[in-house]
Amino acid sequence: MIVNNSIDISEIVAEYGLTDHLIELDEVGLTVVSQETLRLSDEWIDRLRDALLRVGEARTGVSFNLATGPSANIEGRPSQTGQMIFSHLVHEDQAFIDVLTHPVKKALMTYMLGDGHRLAVSDGWIKWQTPDAWENEVTTGFHTDQSMVPAPWHWRVPHIANMNWTLTDYTRDDGALAYVPGSHREGRLPEPDEALPRAIPVEAPRGSLVMFNGALWHGAYRKKTPGLRLTMLGQHCRPYMLPFQDFKGRIPNESFEHSEDPEYLRSLMREDETQLRVGPMPVPPIA
Repeated sequence: MIVNNSIDISEIVAEYGLTDHLIELDEVGLTVVSQETLRLSDEWIDRLRDALLRVGEARTGVSFNLATGPSANIEGRPSQTGQMIFSHLVHEDQAFIDVLTHPVKKALMTYMLGDGHRLAVSDGWIKWQTPDAWENEVTTGFHTDQSMVPAPWHWRVPHIANMNWTLTDYTRDDGALAYVPGSHREGRLPEPDEALPRAIPVEAPRGSLVMFNGALWHGAYRKKTPGLRLTMLGQHCRPYMLPFQDFKGRIPNESFEHSEDPEYLRSLMREDETQLRVGPMPVPPIA
């Protein structure tokens, strides 16, 4: 078991029984935490699911039915692969902020990324049955989330880590996340066609939290079944990295006040950052 931080997470680990999950993160690079362990109600998961569907419908003008999929064709890549990503979700609903401060998520993310980690991406994923014209076994190619950092990487100190909240059941036929166990220890990107033969699916019921190392090789299988696969995801990064989406100074105070962990939430959004300032800066006169 590794320790990347000075913050003591032992109390949360003991309270929620997370020791095996920490071992899995070390050895496998990915762990799945059940809804029961998270102590979340079905209503909590429904709220997150419904918020994602509202965002999808508002941004596309297309309605999404859980059993049948989108009500109309969405041109471009969504029509080719049967999936669409919606970014910057924290601006859309308090539900997308509430997932960030759950104590289990906080502990596991702190375990991987150490003190002062930031929210890098707040995205939602809506996926429907993959069109027959798409011939590949995967609809998301195998990659790592920290490929912007030149390899080799040290698996004990990932630059990026990810959380995926499963808002529908996850199975291979339903287009689940695919990953190569232990590949985070390779410290590099996979070679072409190297990952798929070694990959396995994330099989998890609705309401699970999937956490994984940013060096893990992963993608997603094609969806063979009708209906939707819904996921809320959030990459996080170490404090020396610039997040892919900029939230600093853009979250209303009410969101922090309503949070169960305002101090941690402010840190995630870089509100405690002093090196970079928000707003116009005075220009010194030319001598």
